[in-house]
Amino acid sequence: MNENYSTLAYLNNVYQSLKPAFSFKAKNKEGWKRWRGELKDKLFELLGDFPQSKPPLNVRLLEKEEKKDYFREKIVFESEPGVLVPTYILIPKKTKLPGQAVIALHGHIKGGKKSVAGIYEDEEEKEKTEEVNGDYGLQMVKKGYIVAAPDQRCFGEREELKAKEEGGNCFRSSMNALLLGKTMIGMRVWDAMRCIDYLQERKDVNKDKIGCLGLSGGGTTTLFASALDERIKVIIVSGYFCTFKASIFDLYHCSCNYIPRILKYAEMSDIAGLIAPRPLLVETGTKDPIFPTLSTQKAYKKLGGIYELLGEMDKLSIDIFEGEHKFSGNKSFDWFKKWL
Repeated sequence: MNENYSTLAYLNNVYQSLKPAFSFKAKNKEGWKRWRGELKDKLFELLGDFPQSKPPLNVRLLEKEEKKDYFREKIVFESEPGVLVPTYILIPKKTKLPGQAVIALHGHIKGGKKSVAGIYEDEEEKEKTEEVNGDYGLQMVKKGYIVAAPDQRCFGEREELKAKEEGGNCFRSSMNALLLGKTMIGMRVWDAMRCIDYLQERKDVNKDKIGCLGLSGGGTTTLFASALDERIKVIIVSGYFCTFKASIFDLYHCSCNYIPRILKYAEMSDIAGLIAPRPLLVETGTKDPIFPTLSTQKAYKKLGGIYELLGEMDKLSIDIFEGEHKFSGNKSFDWFKKWL
């Protein structure tokens, strides 16, 4: 194709000319506070219309099972009227309560919350989860944490079967959301926030010690929810943190990854900078095909400038591991133990 005919080439030129309004340039803590407040307000706007109020959660307990090392509850709560969020709650047997809690968010994987909790319908599902080390919720409860593993919108029991047949599990919901001034990321972030509301109501949870982690699409929600909700005290983003340019912009991704106008205001390192000074661990595989590690390391260096300005570099870390698009866990459990 003649480059002069290419829309992608045109859009790349537009990107090259951008000067994001909230690219981090603060020189002191006062400048950081102003930047942080302005970008946070803009991010709420860009993610779409969040509900104006929080209705009752209307929690229902659907199942309770006893396992060797933990109890597993299945509950459902309403994140907004009529929007049901089925969730597994894993409660360790040997942990002193109230305990520390972790929201474990699945990525684009068939089993949704089941995979995170180590529940499989067949051997194929188990193999796919093991390929990416995706049962990190189960791993966390065995380390003594109370775990909440919700189905993210369009996955698990929230899968849109007809829409999936028409071109992708998330596609129609994501596109319809844009028509209504919403985004899929924003809706998933809202559900994560409401999951925190639920955990804080539980008597067995220390409401001041809640962390969040996720791989791929779970890392997406983890990053954006943590940027906006300071109740999340410790964060692990696996297989997502990168630059928008090298990942979402340059490579093919599911429609649920896109936020209108985001690049006019910030790169991903700026969004992650809203987490500072809370503890954040980034995981990146050296052979990750959709979030290239060199660009992840470039974004991490820029993010480090924010933590350095605040004198909090010990609260930022990266796990560069040999492997593809998966959850590493090499540093994760020590990270939660140290900070949560």
